Parts: sequence; C-alpha cells; structure tokens
Amino acid sequence: MVRSPFRFSNKRYHVSSHLLSELPFSRRDPRIRFVNHHVAHALSAYYVSGFSMANVISLDASGGQDSGLLGYGDGDDFHILHRISTDSSWGQMYGKFTEILGFKPHSDEGKVMGLAAYGTPDSDLFKFINWDEEIPTIRRDIFKHQVASFPRRQPDSELTEYHKNLAATLQYNFEQAILRMSKYLFKKTGCTSLCMGGGCALNCSANGKVLVEPHVKDIYVQPCAHDASTALGAALKVYRDEFGHRPDFQMDHAYWGPSFSDEEILAALKKAKVVKFHKANDLAKETAQLVADNKLVGWFQGRLEIGPRALGGRSILCNAKNPEMKDIVNKKVKNREPWRPFAPPFLEEDFAPYVEHPYPSPFMIIAFRANNEKIPDIMSATHVDKSVRVQTVHKHTNRPYWEMIKAFQDITGVPAILNTSFNVAGQPIVCTPFDAIGTFFATGLDYLAIGNYIVEK
Repeated sequence: MVRSPFRFSNKRYHVSSHLLSELPFSRRDPRIRFVNHHVAHALSAYYVSGFSMANVISLDASGGQDSGLLGYGDGDDFHILHRISTDSSWGQMYGKFTEILGFKPHSDEGKVMGLAAYGTPDSDLFKFINWDEEIPTIRRDIFKHQVASFPRRQPDSELTEYHKNLAATLQYNFEQAILRMSKYLFKKTGCTSLCMGGGCALNCSANGKVLVEPHVKDIYVQPCAHDASTALGAALKVYRDEFGHRPDFQMDHAYWGPSFSDEEILAALKKAKVVKFHKANDLAKETAQLVADNKLVGWFQGRLEIGPRALGGRSILCNAKNPEMKDIVNKKVKNREPWRPFAPPFLEEDFAPYVEHPYPSPFMIIAFRANNEKIPDIMSATHVDKSVRVQTVHKHTNRPYWEMIKAFQDITGVPAILNTSFNVAGQPIVCTPFDAIGTFFATGLDYLAIGNYIVEK
C-alpha cells in the first residue's frame, strides 16, 4: 500500500471513516506495509531499469509530505539524497499554469508541452523561482502573488502569442530545473545513468533535453510514470524487503494489459453485425499497403499497453510521409487541437539516421531533434520545433507491429509510420474488441486491423 497524504485515523482522513469498514482487511493487519509515495515512484523506475547503479528523480504534484525526491540506487539499495517539499512543487507549478492557459490541470499538461514549441520563453518572467540554490526552489509566497497577476484564458478561446510564450516560459523553466537536479545527482554520485518516475517524468521534451547532457549517458523513464506506477513501486519495495534483493526483472516493454484471441474477436465482429471483413493472409503486408496508400487504419493487436502512450497495441496508424496526414487524422478521427504533435514509431535498428543523439526509446517518452534531411520522410510526425517523440519498435517485444512497419519500409523505403492512440478526444484508449469496433464505425477511420482480421466500411 502506498502512503498517501491521508492517514488511517478519523482526525486526518478527510473522505469518510465509513470507507475503512469497506476494505477487505483491518487497518491493523500486520500484512499491510506502508511505502512512501515517492520511494514507490523512484523504485518503479530504478528496480526495473536494468541498471546496476543509477541516479533517480521522482517528481509530481504531491505525495505524502513531498512533491519529489532525488536519490541514488546502488544494486539492491536505494538512498534518498534530497527531498522536494510540496511547497516547492514543480508539478503543481506546471498544473497551475496549465489551468491559467485554459486547460485542465492534472490532465492537459501534455497540451501545454506541445504548445510551448510555438512560443519564445522569457527567462526572467518567473520571479518566484530561486535559482541561487544548488537545487532550485519555488518561493511559495511569491508564486501565489505572481500567479494571481496572470490573466486566465477561457477554454476554447483564441490562443495568442502571449499564451504560446507563457507555455514556452513554463516549459523552459521546468527543463532548467530538471537539468539542475540531474547535475546535482551527478556531482554527488559520479553516476551517469538516470532513472525518472512520477507524473513529471512524462514530459518528453524535458527528458530529451536531459539525455543530451554530458553527465547523462543512459536514461530509463518509467512508461507508466504517473501515480499508477506507485502500485508497482510499492510491490517492488516489499519484494526487496522480504527477499533481500530486487527482482531479476527488466521492464523493456509496456504490453501488460488484456489481449483477445481471434475467436473472441470473430465473435465480437459477428455480434456487432459487422459485414465487410476478411481474415488476412499476411496482416503486416496488407496493413502496410493500406498505410502506404494513405488510409487511416485502426490497429488492435496483442496486449493493451499500460501508461498514457499508444505503443502499437491499440493505435491509429497512417503515413507519416504525407504532410497532410496530421490534419486528416485530426479532422476525421481525433478532433483535437491542430497544434498538438503526433509521434513516429520506428524500426529500432533503422531509426538512428533520423535524429540527433539517437538512443533506444521503446516507450515514446523522449523527444529527439530530427535531422533536417530526414524530415520529409516523417513530415506529419515532426513537430514545429523539429522535435520527434520517437518510439523504437523491437522485434522481440512486439513482433506484429515490427513486421508491419518493416513491410511499410519495403514498400516506401521509410522505416517509420505515424502513430496516435486508438480513441477520440475525451475518451480512453480502446481496450476490448467491442471498443475498437465501436470507435472504428463512429469515426473516419478507413480500415480496422483487429487480430488477424481486416474490417472495412
């Protein structure tokens, strides 16, 4: 169980003491172990990274009495080197400006990250950050006063240069803070491996900035870095306490959700009264040809991925080389803001020529800078600042996805496509065959590759 800001007592527990009576165990049960929120975040990254030693950053809005920690993992042991108080929360800062910019805090921070690429940062604007300390802090009194002076944008109103510059300023300061934290850890430990957890670790742009620094040679970011990962981290902590060592396990993929057999998929297609579908002789080649022909394809294969990124389990696929495809996907399927970026999944063995400072990125959680001469190949998946949020697809972790991209490369010469999550705005990613079928017929998708079946309209 992960320690939360609530305590098991009527005095501190602000929801309802009635909830305690609904639990299937007593709060005094000796089997219950309490694990600090940010220790759970940190271990959810470090213990599954494959690194024998690593610096660790955990950051989010809050958790227990802190909003983050800086630590060091050495074999089975983990040491906390610095705690970041809730009063100096970088996650809360990012969330507050997400709200000021007219978006939903604790939900739409990714939109702000994408918007930042359109603006110019003002490095002197945020007076509430104390850069004189080795680890920069947020001065809460000044923060509250200055935040109140920023005009709030109404949702769905025009995004002006002011808003774009404010987003850029926010992102710039956040990145500088993360860089300072990573440098602090390197100075303390001399270690060049870095693990990251907590909701702030989902900031792809910041992760990309850290990776190109000379004091970071290797990086591992927990793919489910938000609070869901605390369950994993707590389990790993208890395992280590019980057996004296970390598990012999490396999380090199995110496909841990449910999967469905062809029999179950066929039953769903018949129950939904789908008429136009066939069983593919070669799913990879047929799908790749559709994508090469600029069709929009729903891709429902294998296990559902965990975390916020679509990684080829439940994805929408199209041709990244077509410069119009980004707008086509937004108009026909996603119905989301036109300035938000899409992502290119690459064959792991062939992506290096496309980006500067290439590094394995199986979780689509690091932003790279595209090489100029290669941008025409991935035009619709390249952001306005020439950044690309790459997923490197490995044959041994997702063979159907790899084979489909390889077939696309055989047709077009390009080892990448455009990927986005299989859902519409405001809805969760599809999970079951019925979810996929419903979303397919409710949107402008042209085809659905579900199991070994291809569905058309």
